[in-house]
Amino acid sequence: MSPLLMLSLLIITALVLFIGGWIPVDITAILVLSSLSLTGLVSPEDALAGFSSSAVITVMGMFILSAGLTHTGVSYQFGKPLQLFAKKGEMALIVALMVTSSLLSALINTTTVAAIMLPATMELARRSGRNPSRLLMPMALGCLLGGPFTGISTPPNILVTEAMAKAGLKPFGLFDFTPITGALVVAGILFIVLIGRYILPGSKDKATCDHSDLESSYQFAEHMFTTRIRPGSKLAGVKLADSRLGSALSLTVVGLQRGRELILAPRPQTMLRENDVLIVHGQDEHFRYFRGDQHLLAEENDEAMLRIGAGMEIAGAVLPATSPLVGRSLAEIGLRRNYRVHLLSLKNTQGERIQDARRAFAPEDFLIVQGKKEDLERLVADGLVGPLCLEDGEAEGAMLLPMRVPEGSVLIGKNLIESRLGNALDLTVIGISRDQAADGASPFVFMPLPEEIIRQDDLMVLQGSREALESLQALQELIMERPSPGLITELESQQIGITEVLLSPRTTLAGRTLAQLLFREHYGLSVLAVLRKGQPQRGGLREMALQFGDALLVYGRRQSLEAVARDPDFLVLDHEATNAPLVKKAPIAAAITVAVLAASILNVMPISIAALTGAALMVVTGCLNMEQAYRSVEWRVIFLIAGMLPLGVAVQNTGAAQLAADAIINSVGHLGPRYVVAALFIVTVIGTQVIPTAALVVLMAPIALKAAQSLNISADLLLMTIAMAASSSYASPFSHPAHMLIMGPGGYRFTDYLKVGVPLTMVIIAVSVWLLPILWPPY
Repeated sequence: MSPLLMLSLLIITALVLFIGGWIPVDITAILVLSSLSLTGLVSPEDALAGFSSSAVITVMGMFILSAGLTHTGVSYQFGKPLQLFAKKGEMALIVALMVTSSLLSALINTTTVAAIMLPATMELARRSGRNPSRLLMPMALGCLLGGPFTGISTPPNILVTEAMAKAGLKPFGLFDFTPITGALVVAGILFIVLIGRYILPGSKDKATCDHSDLESSYQFAEHMFTTRIRPGSKLAGVKLADSRLGSALSLTVVGLQRGRELILAPRPQTMLRENDVLIVHGQDEHFRYFRGDQHLLAEENDEAMLRIGAGMEIAGAVLPATSPLVGRSLAEIGLRRNYRVHLLSLKNTQGERIQDARRAFAPEDFLIVQGKKEDLERLVADGLVGPLCLEDGEAEGAMLLPMRVPEGSVLIGKNLIESRLGNALDLTVIGISRDQAADGASPFVFMPLPEEIIRQDDLMVLQGSREALESLQALQELIMERPSPGLITELESQQIGITEVLLSPRTTLAGRTLAQLLFREHYGLSVLAVLRKGQPQRGGLREMALQFGDALLVYGRRQSLEAVARDPDFLVLDHEATNAPLVKKAPIAAAITVAVLAASILNVMPISIAALTGAALMVVTGCLNMEQAYRSVEWRVIFLIAGMLPLGVAVQNTGAAQLAADAIINSVGHLGPRYVVAALFIVTVIGTQVIPTAALVVLMAPIALKAAQSLNISADLLLMTIAMAASSSYASPFSHPAHMLIMGPGGYRFTDYLKVGVPLTMVIIAVSVWLLPILWPPY
C-alpha cells in the first residue's frame, strides 16, 4: 500500500473517531501518533517530537500563566470593564468579547490573549448566569480573527513577508494586513451574532453551571429574596447583628445593595441604612409569619396597661448560697412555668449585668423579678431568693406594648413558645386580655404559662426593651420580593464563595448545635442550609444538633472557607472555593505576564521559552504553588496536540499537500484571478486544520509565487491570500492553541468546532475572495 493511501485512510479514521466521540480525543491522538510510527510514515523521533514542540510548551506555559493571573486576581481586574456587559443580552456580550479579543490580538500573541481572556470570560459567564460554552468559543474566534492585523502579529504574516523579500519583491508593510483583517473581523462578528450563536453548544438560558450539583441538592436560588429598608424604618441605623432578621425570621443576609454598591457577605457590624436592599436566604413563610396583618397589630389600650400596672410588682433579691437555683441556668429552673415570675435582670457581685441565659446562677447574684405579689413571696418562702426589696416604677429599660391578635393571624392556636416572641425577639408576654369565654377562662391572664394557647382577638401585653419592640414593628413592615436572576449570579466574587462542608469521619462535633459551636462567630461563615438524609433544612439551624452524614451549605469569605478546610472536624468538597486571591502577589503576576509578552513581541526569545520561563516564575514568586500549577494544566489538551503534530509531518513527507495544491491550481488557473484566490484559500484553509501554520505557509508560499509567475497575476494578491487563509483556523480544535485552551473549560467536543467553524470559514472565504482582488488588484 502506498504511503499516500495509508495516510489518507489514517486521516479518515481519525476524523471518524473525533466526530463520533466514542474514544476520548486525547486517546485518539495517541493512537494516531502510534499508527504513524508503526506504518513508517514518520520516524519514531518525529512521532515523539510533538511532546517537545514549541506549540505544546507554549500551551502548557499559558495554562500556568493564566492560572497565576486568576489566583492573584489580575484576571478579575482585567475583565472588570467587560462585566459592564454582564447584565446585557447575549448579543452584547459576544460583541464585547470578540471586539476586545480581536483588538488585543493585534498587539499581543494570539495564544497569550486567549490565556488572559480565558479566566475573564469564565467570570463574565458566571456573572451573566450563562454557560461558559456560550462565550468561550466566540472569544477564541475573536482572537483568531484579529490575529493578522499587523505584519508581525502572527507567524503567517511574518513568513509571507519574508518569502516576498527572498523572491526579490517588495515586502508587505506593517499595516498592509489591516484593511482585509478589519473586514474579516467585522464579517466574523456579524456571523457569530446573527447566525453562529444559535448553533453554539450549551443552552441560551440562564445557567447555574458553577453550582449545578449544589443547586439540585439545596435549591438555594429558589430561597433567595430581597427586601428594602423603607424610609423611616426602625431598622435604619441598626447594626445587622441587632436587626433580629436571623433570630426572628431565620433569614441569612448574604448581600446588601446600597445604591450601585453591592456588599457581599456583610459583617454583623454593618450598619443598615434607609433604602438598603437586603439579599436574604431563607423560607418565604417566615416573611409572611411576621407580616402585621397576619401576625400582631399594635393597639392603644389604657385599660390593659392599668390592669398590668395594678397587678404586677417588681422586686429585687439576693441569691443565698443555699438556694436551689445555684449552679443551674435560667433555662433549667423554669421560673415562669413554676412560679409565674419573670426574670428581668441578673447581676453578679460586681454589679455587672449578665446577658448569657446559659450562665449558671451563683451565690450573691442579684435578681430583679416581676410578677404578682403572692407569686414573688412564694420565691422567698421556698428559699429560692432572700428577702424582697420592692422596686418603684417600671422595669429598667423595659417598655410595654399592647398587641391585638387579628383574624387570620398565624399565631392563633399556637402557644407562647411556638410564637417565638421570646426566643426570637426577647419579648415577654406579661399579660393577655380577652373577653369572658364560655369555658369560664379568666378575662385577664397575668404572667401566662409558656403553654398558654393564643386566641383570635386576644390583646397581648408585650414587655421588652425599646429596641426589641421597635424591631418587631420594623420586621412586620418588611415586604418580600424575588431578586433578579442577574443579582443572584453576583453573590460570588474573588473574595466571597459558597460551598458544601461535610462532617469528617473523625469529627467530635456530632450531637452539638451550631449555636454551641459558635460557628458564625468562630469561622465568620453563614450556614444557609443543612442537608440531612437528602432533604435541605433551613429553619432553626442554630439549635439543630449536628449528625454524621450532615452536609452544610456555607457562604462567606474564601479565607474563612480556607480555615474550615484546615479544621479536621470538617471536609470541604470544593477546594477551589477556598482559594482566596493572593492580591498582594497581583503586581508580581502582572509583571511576569508583561515580561513574557514583551519578550515575545520584541523577539528576545521564542514564545514557548518565554511562556515556560514565566510559568516557572509564577511558582518561584509564590503566585502559585506546584500543586496549583500542575492542576491548572489541561493535560488532555497537551496529549491531544502532541499526538496530532506528527500528522503534519507525515502530510509533508508524503507530498500530499503539494500534490493537492498543484492539482487545484492547474484546474482553475484558466478561470481567472478570483478562482485562483478561492482555490489557494480553500487548500490553505483545509491544510491549516491539521498542519502547523508555519509549516503550511512555508509549503504554500512557493506554490503561490509559481502560480503568480505562470498566470501573470500579482504575487502580492496570492501571498496575502495565503497569509489570511493560514490564519483562518476555525474549524478544528487542533488548528490553533487558542482552541485547545478553551476546549476543557468550555466542555467542547470536536463536532462543536465543526458546527461553528465550517460555516464561519465559508463566510471568511466568501469575503476574502470578494475583497482581496479589490484591495490588491491582480494585474
